[in-house]
Amino acid sequence: MSENMELLEQRVTKQTQKLEQASTVVELTQQRLDTTTKASNEAERERRRLESALKLADKRAKRLARETKNARKLADAAEQDRNDAENELSENLQAQQKRQDKLAKAEAALAAAKATQDVEQAAQTKQTAPRRRSAAKTTPRKRTVAKKTTTKRAPAKKSTKG
Repeated sequence: MSENMELLEQRVTKQTQKLEQASTVVELTQQRLDTTTKASNEAERERRRLESALKLADKRAKRLARETKNARKLADAAEQDRNDAENELSENLQAQQKRQDKLAKAEAALAAAKATQDVEQAAQTKQTAPRRRSAAKTTPRKRTVAKKTTTKRAPAKKSTKG
């Protein structure tokens, strides 16, 4: 029996060693599980954070694309409006110059007509004015008829439309 006891003690010792070894493996595996669980949780949190940041970046990119498109439209409209104003100014300046030329021409015609009228009136008043005879006879004077003077008109300017 003593052999049985020894065998049983050896078996107990052997089983104890195997149990300790298995317990050590279990502890190491448990530590590994805890570490990997922790790393997995951190990785999951990081993935969620990055997905959220990606969504936010996509929203910002879309918003910036819309704002860029609107700014481009606004710049194009402003450029077109500036060009329209520039063309309108050019047309208005041409119209103003044309009116100014017409006014100068009309003023010149009026001045010529007034000068002609003044000359005609002077000629008529000289012919129709009553003559006064003085008591003493004087030598007859030579009569001269006032000449009509014509004013030269400036040639009409040709309008250039372009």
